[in-house]
Amino acid sequence: MVLAGGAGTRFWPAGRRMRPKQLLPVAGRTTMLAQTLERCAPLAPPAQTYIVTNKVQLASTRRECPSVPAAQVLPEPAMRNTAAAIALAAERIRARAGDAVMVVVPADHVIRPLDLYVATMRAAVARAAGADALLTVGIRPTGPATGYGYIELGSKIDEHGGHPIHRVQSFKEKPDAATAQTFLASGRYVWNSGAFVWRVKTFLDALARHLPGHSAVLGALAQEIAAGDDIPPEAYARFESVPVDIGILEKADNVEVVPGTFEWDDVGSWLAAGRLNLRDAEGNVVKGRHIGIDTRNCIVMADGHLVATIGLENLIVVHTPDATLVCPKHRAEDVRRVVKLLEEKGLTDVL
Repeated sequence: MVLAGGAGTRFWPAGRRMRPKQLLPVAGRTTMLAQTLERCAPLAPPAQTYIVTNKVQLASTRRECPSVPAAQVLPEPAMRNTAAAIALAAERIRARAGDAVMVVVPADHVIRPLDLYVATMRAAVARAAGADALLTVGIRPTGPATGYGYIELGSKIDEHGGHPIHRVQSFKEKPDAATAQTFLASGRYVWNSGAFVWRVKTFLDALARHLPGHSAVLGALAQEIAAGDDIPPEAYARFESVPVDIGILEKADNVEVVPGTFEWDDVGSWLAAGRLNLRDAEGNVVKGRHIGIDTRNCIVMADGHLVATIGLENLIVVHTPDATLVCPKHRAEDVRRVVKLLEEKGLTDVL
């Protein structure tokens, strides 16, 4: 099951409501959604793949993944966060395949190399198939990052294919720099990757126990979900907007973690384009038509238009047919503020 929603705020102006970051070629020539499906193909073929997106992005998402049956690209009539999105897919899968093992992955991460990723996920699948466990996949930290949530490793309880399985001791919110350094030095923490593995029944039982409101809404919609019928927006909106981590995993006592050692990037801002693509001799990452004079360490994205730069350094320049962004790299996170300002001013044509 692929989580493929989002509002397209971090990668404006290339990212829009109709085209969030998973539908952009941020890292490489293909979109991140296409890369995600390719990466997951060894775990489940397209016939066993489900994608949850939102109603606005349904058509573009289906176009991007023609190998997945259209009926298995499920539109949320309202954005209600990951607990509801996963519940929607779990109910559809339960109706078709009973107590199957679900692998839940975000559509907008970059992961390398493929063989190590697949081996790690298969270890989680093997554990979930034989245990009443909610598994999450953690990433061994490569530095004291402050932008990720952390998972504290508890005791080792199993191993599959050389991959250890640990109990989750605790979840930690995004730390300050000093705390992140302490986490790194201890060797007992991994980054929370947002990928999960469990059996359908295990998840639905946890939903009933820890989010009974979600379970009640899901039960009321079970018939429509199983049949693939349209879900009334007002009915779906009764789901509380809760992330699955906070709503279930931080409360449950059967949560386990598989540490992964593959390279992982959550592609959180335009800075990721600089990390994940080849640079020219001046340190620039360029997609599209660009000429530069004394231009260094910039990210330049030009959609159908020649961009010329002179004397620039450490800037992000993104040109689309109807909007252009220019900002210092260290202000990349503020792109969301631009989107908010556009909303406030009613400039919906560029959202």
